[in-house]
Amino acid sequence: MDSEHEVFIQGIEQERKLKVRYFCRKHLREIVSLCAPLHYSKGPVNSAIKAENELECYYLWDFGAEKDSNFLSLSPSEIIHMELTDEVFSSQDFFNLTNRE
Repeated sequence: MDSEHEVFIQGIEQERKLKVRYFCRKHLREIVSLCAPLHYSKGPVNSAIKAENELECYYLWDFGAEKDSNFLSLSPSEIIHMELTDEVFSSQDFFNLTNRE
């Protein structure tokens, strides 16, 4: 596993936010977001496809995103860098943000 993945796992275990730099395909530019790591999955794209063709995805909560677009899913190829911050988060943060006016 690479260091970005280790940072992601540490963020989950320590409930600390991550500063994530990634390439946004929609806007065709690099973006830096303050995020909470939620989940990582690695599984076959199709049950008929062998293990070397697995789809990996990092799921994050983007605290700076507009309302109703906080959920962020990134493939490893989109991620440029992840950095563990000193800021902590809790699942209550997500609830409060989704109910803001």
